Amino acid sequence: MKIKYFTTLPSTQKYLIENIKSKIITNQTCIVAGHQSDGIGSRGNKWSNVENGLYFSFNIFLDSLPDDLAPQSMSIFFAFIFKENLQKLTSKVWLKYPNDLYISSNKIGGIICNIIGEFAVCGIGLNIESSAFGSLEYKIDKNIILEKYFKNIKDYTWSKVFAKYSKEFYKNYDFFFHYKDKYLPLRDSTLLEDGSININGEILYSIR
Repeated sequence: MKIKYFTTLPSTQKYLIENIKSKIITNQTCIVAGHQSDGIGSRGNKWSNVENGLYFSFNIFLDSLPDDLAPQSMSIFFAFIFKENLQKLTSKVWLKYPNDLYISSNKIGGIICNIIGEFAVCGIGLNIESSAFGSLEYKIDKNIILEKYFKNIKDYTWSKVFAKYSKEFYKNYDFFFHYKDKYLPLRDSTLLEDGSININGEILYSIR
């Protein structure tokens, strides 16, 4: 994975997608920014900058992903592996379905995924230090975190992620899932093997 660093960008996700579409980027690449002026999150929400954050987006060839990974599960897949890396620093980090990183009841990060041509494109934002928002509050070496993350992705299949995440899914029960302008209680949900959830008999997918 080639890693390119920028002092500031409007959005690492937008930059990467635009460069893929224009054929400037044709191989697996990670774009990292020290600051984002127009970062994006789930459902088009803005991702606010904090005093110290990690903002990056990367693309991976679809045919290099695990055979058992469905498109609707990509956010869970990449988010869970990143969460596993962070848990080596602090065990308090957990993954709120389907793509948010939390410590206790405070959101500290998020993941968004898209499919662009032959690539899966994933953007991750992590609050490391913040006086206004939830944050990791733990000093990290961003370069080491990225290197370990991309190395660890190769060691996971969807079945491995699902086996671990299904045991932790109960942590979602005090929270809600935003679906088609509704907030559905996750206490009533069951995580299914393809990454969807069953809420009162309705199967819901989240592609973020």
